[in-house]
Amino acid sequence: MAAANVGQIDYTQPGPIDQSVLTLQANHRSEAIWNGQDPGSLKCRVRTEEFSDREPMVDDRVIDIIKALGLEGLLRTPGRGIDHGLITALVERWRQETHTFHMPHGEVTITLQDVEVLLGLPVDGEVITGSTQKEWENVCEEFLGFRPVNNQRKELHGQRILIQRLLEAIANPFPPNATEDQLHKYA
Repeated sequence: MAAANVGQIDYTQPGPIDQSVLTLQANHRSEAIWNGQDPGSLKCRVRTEEFSDREPMVDDRVIDIIKALGLEGLLRTPGRGIDHGLITALVERWRQETHTFHMPHGEVTITLQDVEVLLGLPVDGEVITGSTQKEWENVCEEFLGFRPVNNQRKELHGQRILIQRLLEAIANPFPPNATEDQLHKYA
């Protein structure tokens, strides 16, 4: 598609070649840009404060479990900085209608291979599927070793756990004689 449109691309006009494709354009951030306005850089929510004062994982038993699962890339993820300008540029190009980025040379999207390269996570192998109709407090207790409480703080929102609660749960180091089950839950 992009190759077929190469002769049609007018690089001075940032909009799409076919205006009928982007039905949500009037409410999109790029509309202001196309009209010569600068809405400025986006402010992204980040979790660096929660993770910045945490000591890096040093227990080899836990690191070995994380490596065996192929999730070693996650050990480095919390410390990565966010480039607000890059995120802003990507948001301006992202189209909800097509779930792709509209670039001057055509449409592109993020693939599982991109995730593998950026986060160091494996994407090969069997898929993990299952029911999501669960009591998530029980799931947390079984897999993480603690039961979130839905009090004023709302530690659990559906399937999402409050990150501060998760960090509190692992704040205390486990004993040197921890069981294999305790190590896996901590990992």
